[in-house]
Amino acid sequence: MVPGFLKFEECFMERIWGGDQMRRMLNKAVPNGKTIGESWMIADHAAHTSVVSEGPLAGRTLHQLLEQDREGFLGVCAAPTHDGRFPLLLKLIDAGQDLSVQVHPDDELAYQLGEQDMGKTEMWHVLETEGQCRIMLGLRRDVTREALEQCLRDGGDVIGLMGQLPVRGGESFHVPSGTVHAIGGGVLLAEIQQNSNVTYRLFDYNRRDADGKRRELHLEKGLQAIRFQEALVRPSTALRVVESGATREFLAACRYFAAEKVWPGGRRVYVGPAGSFHILLSLEASLTLEGDTGACRLQRGEAALVPAAMPAWQVVGRGAYLEYYVPDLKEDVIQPLKRHGYADAQILQLGGVAERNDLSVVLAQKNMKL
Repeated sequence: MVPGFLKFEECFMERIWGGDQMRRMLNKAVPNGKTIGESWMIADHAAHTSVVSEGPLAGRTLHQLLEQDREGFLGVCAAPTHDGRFPLLLKLIDAGQDLSVQVHPDDELAYQLGEQDMGKTEMWHVLETEGQCRIMLGLRRDVTREALEQCLRDGGDVIGLMGQLPVRGGESFHVPSGTVHAIGGGVLLAEIQQNSNVTYRLFDYNRRDADGKRRELHLEKGLQAIRFQEALVRPSTALRVVESGATREFLAACRYFAAEKVWPGGRRVYVGPAGSFHILLSLEASLTLEGDTGACRLQRGEAALVPAAMPAWQVVGRGAYLEYYVPDLKEDVIQPLKRHGYADAQILQLGGVAERNDLSVVLAQKNMKL
C-alpha cells in the first residue's frame, strides 16, 4: 500500500550560533527563549526520526514506514544506510553567527574510524541573507597539511587559508565530503545531505558555551578527512530545462542525491512509480500536491516526501520549489541535459569538485559507446 504524500513534524535544534530568520522569514513556530540553529525537516537518524504530522499515518515515524515497504518507499535507485535507515536528511540552517570551521569524512574514512554513521556529502541552497554574508569553502591549493596543522595548533587565522565567497539568496553549493567549510552569520539555507551527523570541528573562534566551556575540537580526525590541493568550491551554475510548461534548474548531482529548483508553471505532472522517492521543499508560495491517494498543501518553507511507488501525481501552483531525489545519473541527469544541448563540461560542474566527480565516470562510459 502506497502511504501517500507525507509531511512531518519539524525538530528544532538548539545551537550556540543559531539565529532567528526561521521565525521571521519563514514563520516557523520555533521555541521561545531558545537559540535555534537547525530544523530537521525529514530525518531518520538515531538523534531524531521524523514523525508524520497529518493524515491517516499521523504519529508514525519515518523509520517505521520505511521498515514496512523498503523498496516501495525508496525505489530502485536509493538504498538504506548500513543500519537500515532513510539515506538522506533535509534540514534548514539558521546562522545567527559564523559556524565553526569543520569537515566531514567520506564513507570509507568514517568506517575506518569506527563512526556509527556514514560519511557526509551535502548541498546548500541559500534561502535568505541578512547584511553582507559570506561562506568559507575549501582550502587554497598551496595550503599543506603541515601548514594547516600548525595554524590550528597555534590558534592562527584559519579563515585566511580558505576560499571566502560573498553569498546571496538563490545560490547553491555542492559540498563533497573532505571539504573544509564554514557558513557565515546571517545566512539561512536548506541543506540536503547524506544521513550522517559526523562533524569534525577544526576551529570555533574560541567561543564558549553556556557553561563557559570551549566546544570540543577534532583535529586529528579532521586532518585525516581533509582533501588537500583540490580546487576551491564555487557556486553551482544552474542548468535550465523547460518541458511541458515547467522549468527545471539542475543544481547538483552525485551518487547520493540530485537537486533541482522547479517552477511548475501552474501544473507539473510526475509519471510514477519512480526510481527514487522525491522530497519537495516549497520556496516561494503555497503549492498543492495531488494524487490518487489524496492531496497535500505546502506553504513556503514546508516540505513533503513522496514515496517512489506513488503512481502519477502532480504539483499545482506557480511558486518555485526544491526537489531532491537519488538519481540514476545517466537517465535522470545526463540524458535530459544532453537533449537540451548542454556540453559535458557544463554537466560535470553539477558534481562538485573535478577531482572526484561521480558524473565523470558515467559520461566517460557513455561517450565510449557513441
